[in-house]
Amino acid sequence: MFFLLVGLLMRQAPNTVKQNVVSSILGSILYPAQMAMSSLDAYRSVVAENEQLKQENARLRQETYYASEGLQELTRLHALVRFDDKWGFPIVTARVVGHNPGRFLTTMVINRGTHHGVHENMPVFSMNGLVGKVTKASYGYARVQLLVDPNLKLSVMERRTRVVGFLESVDGLMLSAMVPTHAGVKVGDTLITSGLGGIFPKGIPVGTVKTVRQADLDVMRQMYVEPFQEFSTLEEVFVMEKEPDWIIQEMLDE
Repeated sequence: MFFLLVGLLMRQAPNTVKQNVVSSILGSILYPAQMAMSSLDAYRSVVAENEQLKQENARLRQETYYASEGLQELTRLHALVRFDDKWGFPIVTARVVGHNPGRFLTTMVINRGTHHGVHENMPVFSMNGLVGKVTKASYGYARVQLLVDPNLKLSVMERRTRVVGFLESVDGLMLSAMVPTHAGVKVGDTLITSGLGGIFPKGIPVGTVKTVRQADLDVMRQMYVEPFQEFSTLEEVFVMEKEPDWIIQEMLDE
């Protein structure tokens, strides 16, 4: 009945009134759909903005990471200048790109070789201390024998007493050296390279004495040494471009 009366009134109403009524009715019918479409567009806009913010956040985090890594590397290289000045040999910076697959970490591969001036028997160290020596070098890579390799023997000096001994690996982890009893080496003392043997220059930090015990001979003491460098965490090392003093080796072998 209501719609019938509205229809009769519409027939007699002026055109202006008819248009206003039709517009009002259409607006009432289409308003919910328009609101839904507007909400959908707003939702899509928020999703797109959120995705853009996520990408921007990831990019900023990556840039912060690279900046932090660059700052750390700059700090290490700045400190490295003191090493270069101390021994008077050029230094090659290298990154660790491989480890030996055995039970114990005894060798690693670095991304510098003969093309960069790296050759066999050159000393390798980090900012913490001695790492080992180069045992094989190709054009772009080199293999490094680590200090904890049982096959590596090293002449060391205790910094306080100046006593000299030969250091070797016990089990691929701990290092051991024999020194005279009268030397008075104590727990906490520091070992450095002695400079004997023609390979390593004198003064590279090696490790700290952890325990001292009586050896089989009464006149000797056995020290167990913890190296300064944690080899499993090495990311980059420094190769000292020092050629071996073969004349020393030859005279020692005579």
